[in-house]
Amino acid sequence: MLRGASVEHRPGEVTVHGFLFDLARVFEDFVTAALRDALAGHGDYRGARAAPSRYHLDERGRVELTPDFVVHTGDGTPVGVADTKYKAEKPSGYPNADLYQMLAYCTALNLPEGHLVYASGEAPHAAHRVRHAGITIHQHALDLDQPPAALLDDVRTLARRLVAS
Repeated sequence: MLRGASVEHRPGEVTVHGFLFDLARVFEDFVTAALRDALAGHGDYRGARAAPSRYHLDERGRVELTPDFVVHTGDGTPVGVADTKYKAEKPSGYPNADLYQMLAYCTALNLPEGHLVYASGEAPHAAHRVRHAGITIHQHALDLDQPPAALLDDVRTLARRLVAS
């Protein structure tokens, strides 16, 4: 692994005693896939992971933004944005940098709300209204220790919030 080499999962003579997973990526992929499934056939909306078009913070298109999940209407208008964070809340709370990032997404996409989705937290939901901006940033903590059906119910609730903004 230190040389950048790895083994493949197939029959052969090499014995491996484990696999290494990027759990942040696994969490992001799970949440975005579950959101997309929850929105499938939901009216005029379609979801996209890191949306098909590129987003930019500035008017000249030099500062690229890549939110994890953007919900669009059928004509391509963004109506919801979510970003995943594979981290647990600390006693001092979630990092402010996450809020700043979501504020940039909402500003660039001209959205009144944005959603940060965490792998763990003290409360299932918190909301912050940004002064002088008219933007609300929601922080959601998914309970990953619950049964799969309950976890998917929580993601479906989040999906409804994304399109209700």
